[in-house]
Amino acid sequence: MAELHSEADNIENTAQCIMEAFKQFEVREGSVLHYQQLYPFLQERYPHYKDVQKEAEHHLTKEGYVNPAPDGLLLTQVGHTQVWG
Repeated sequence: MAELHSEADNIENTAQCIMEAFKQFEVREGSVLHYQQLYPFLQERYPHYKDVQKEAEHHLTKEGYVNPAPDGLLLTQVGHTQVWG
């Protein structure tokens, strides 16, 4: 059971780092955080992101915070409120 808990923690930590990246790069509602910005940010903050990145993105999509874009993640109105208050 520890492995599943660890993977869940990795997904949650990666999702939190993605949301932090929106603030770091001053991405606002309706704008895209490009993967070319996101990947180095994640690598620096949470190197384990590669294992669970897609699951973290799916989690954020289900929560309504982001929508997939061809070259990154689009911040939704709900996500904007979460990031910027």
